[in-house]
Amino acid sequence: MPIHKLDENTANQIAAGEVVENPSSVVKELLENALDAGAKRIRITLKKGGLEEITVIDDGSGIPSAELPLAFQRHATSKIKILADLEIIKTLGFRGEALPSIASVSKISLTTRHKTEETGSYLSLEAGKEQEFQKLGFPVGTRVTVRNLFFNTPARRKFLKGISAETARISRTVQILALSRPDVSFVIQKESGTFLETPGDGRLLNVISSLFGSNMVRELVPVDHFVEGDISLSGYISNLTYTRNNRNYQFFYVNNRYVRSSFLRNSLDKCFRDHVTSKRYPVAFLFLQIPPREMDVNVHPAKIEVRFHREDSIDSFLQKALKTSFSGSFIPSWSPKTQGTAAPRGTQFSVENEKFTEESKTSIRETGAPQNYYSPSNKIPDTSLNKTEAAAERTAYPTKDKKEDNFETKLDLDNDDFFKGRFLGQVFSSYILIEGKKGENFYFLDQHAAHERVLWENIQLKKQEDSGESQATLPLTIELPLSLAEALSTKLEFLKEIGLELEQFGNNTFILRAVPFALQEVITSEVLLDILEEVTSQNLFDSEFKKHTLLQLACKGAIKANQSLAKDEIESLLEQLEKCTNPFYCPHGRPVFFQIGKNELEKYFKRRS
Repeated sequence: MPIHKLDENTANQIAAGEVVENPSSVVKELLENALDAGAKRIRITLKKGGLEEITVIDDGSGIPSAELPLAFQRHATSKIKILADLEIIKTLGFRGEALPSIASVSKISLTTRHKTEETGSYLSLEAGKEQEFQKLGFPVGTRVTVRNLFFNTPARRKFLKGISAETARISRTVQILALSRPDVSFVIQKESGTFLETPGDGRLLNVISSLFGSNMVRELVPVDHFVEGDISLSGYISNLTYTRNNRNYQFFYVNNRYVRSSFLRNSLDKCFRDHVTSKRYPVAFLFLQIPPREMDVNVHPAKIEVRFHREDSIDSFLQKALKTSFSGSFIPSWSPKTQGTAAPRGTQFSVENEKFTEESKTSIRETGAPQNYYSPSNKIPDTSLNKTEAAAERTAYPTKDKKEDNFETKLDLDNDDFFKGRFLGQVFSSYILIEGKKGENFYFLDQHAAHERVLWENIQLKKQEDSGESQATLPLTIELPLSLAEALSTKLEFLKEIGLELEQFGNNTFILRAVPFALQEVITSEVLLDILEEVTSQNLFDSEFKKHTLLQLACKGAIKANQSLAKDEIESLLEQLEKCTNPFYCPHGRPVFFQIGKNELEKYFKRRS
């Protein structure tokens, strides 16, 4: 076939296919242009989920009248000038293809006024062809309206989803950008009214609360501004007891640009798996700052994938920062007024006049403060929200330091206060009560979670030592359904690596020859059957299969709730727990114990104000 040059319309539509996939991609491009123009307030209005019409209005710097037609020409941009500029990209958009690509597959109008001009300008196009240009009155900023997306490419339009699905896509796009810019107010409106709104007050926690609710805010741990050379990390991750069964609540930003990065995701996973072994995922809002020359953002047309030039050093930095944030070295505090109470959705946590207003304090006391905040200091983290909010300001947009509020409570933690404390008794045959050595706190310990942690670390220790010490047992015979037996037969070597030696005897019969030493007293055929049915029914990868089997072994073998214990058994449990490297959480991530301060009790009984 002869070589020929494509006509302009065809070339534009091919380019549009790289940039414009659906209404949400249109919104993304328009919002990025608005943010690059310095907008502080952005309103998105949708008709039929953007399928009929999308309007984006911003208060940015606007476009000069003389440059307006140029904005719709391919490869025209104000963001870069020469090739070298690609190495130091600091704007969200830069390719110069968004507006012409959108225009080629829609009916678009743009009204704008540049901050240096007295009047605004209006330009409309249809399928990339100019229809009308005129001068008119308009405030500083820009309004873009996109109608009938893909009207001239019906084959592409039929691949769009329904109104609710497209609205959800747009919502996700706005969430991503709003998290990156807490100082900008985003509003989505549709036929029924306001659908989403962020405050634009510069506080990341308020954005998270607006988007995901205040319940999530309570579960977040600040990732303080970790710095090493020219790299820094800030943001929030969920505490070890709060996880999700998917990655939809993980957001990664590099130089305030949202990215999809398996590299960053894997760094987070590695740190999280050091503490919690269940197949769950932490919530994460993480912001990595690196020199622009250290990454390539021009990998993907939508600019959501990046490549790093120093992956090893960045990974090492992330491991140190995240492991510190995930540290299990602190006990969650308890307050009788805040346990089990959720704040109303949309509650805004703000600092005014350098400290909480009385209304804010009352709201926090009555609705509940964030629990389980852990920090790398040697103090019990404060459970009131003002400390966390101050961290948010430090991590996102630094401001002057806030004065400490009197409501903030700080407690020094001395491990001996717990482990050398006085045993008081067992409550509900499930929890062990201990008075701290200093007499200032007392502790509730979950006996099942504690023993689970002890068993888990003992098994892990045997694995690490590779001593080959499995305790031989009297043979136990186990029968499994054929489907599970077939799956298990391929896993026998992996089970042996963790000290669980099984021998297949017939199609669906197995004989247990040995178990890990720490479990010799607790493994029965029934317990083992429960474990094997659980782990073989999940179609896990080999490493996950071993980890999940170990988790089940520790869980099934541990002391149960509602099980009465003698004093010497409790003392033995505490002695073993003290030797653990992380005695504060069970392998699932649940807390092993928490403290109640004497001061808190006195406040509760009105002995202290």
